Amino acid sequence: MNKDYSEEEWQLQEFIAESIKLVGGVPKLAEIAGVSPRTVYAWKKGERYPNRQNLKKLTRYLEKVAEQTESSTELYFPLSVGAERRGASEHVGRSDVAQVDDAATTFLAPPRGPDEVQDEFLFVDKAEARPSAGGGSLATSDYSDGRYAFRLDWILHKTQDVNSLKIMEVMGRSMESTLHNGDLCLVNQSDKDLVEDRVYVVRLDDEIYVKRFSRIPGKYLFRGDNRELAYQDIEIDPRDESRSWEVIGRVIWAGKDL
Repeated sequence: MNKDYSEEEWQLQEFIAESIKLVGGVPKLAEIAGVSPRTVYAWKKGERYPNRQNLKKLTRYLEKVAEQTESSTELYFPLSVGAERRGASEHVGRSDVAQVDDAATTFLAPPRGPDEVQDEFLFVDKAEARPSAGGGSLATSDYSDGRYAFRLDWILHKTQDVNSLKIMEVMGRSMESTLHNGDLCLVNQSDKDLVEDRVYVVRLDDEIYVKRFSRIPGKYLFRGDNRELAYQDIEIDPRDESRSWEVIGRVIWAGKDL
């Protein structure tokens, strides 16, 4: 059932949508307002409303932007629709705010309509690197090999760090039946803290692997889910400084072609 929005609610949603475009995306607006990106997305959808403190933070920031720029875009700051959603609309200020050219806009998908802001989808680069679920892969390049679109609200359920995601294609059979040869996995490169039974992409010397992590006394064990290929498991002594290895990131999603 569609919600009937009041004029104040429509006005506030328009303000949030315009602010997202001006600052360069949902994550930046969330940082300015002191909330999570998921909260900003809910504001834009009209599922929740910012309080007066949130709106004042945005107002101060956008007014500073206006003072530092020459070209202008008219933007009003409604402060009446807060958590309590009370009172008539107040225009306590108006700024001539310029469009901000921010690198964050590079991952935003094109709008599906003329009035729709470009934050419905997140584009994630697919790396040329192909982590091996078997004996190791020398395909380690971080260069992009295309991009895949994900709904931003779905991504924000997985992680708040949307700029650290990478798609990688799995090679080998040692992670069957969890991951198969050719599957695509979504890797959060900001999540490097090793947690028991999670799946990670790791680099060992000049090769990269995708394995499940576990601990054994004094050692780290990266193992495959296919126990018929247990010989391809990797043991690492974290005290051995002569061995070159690192955690690239944690696998948070996997998909495949049928």
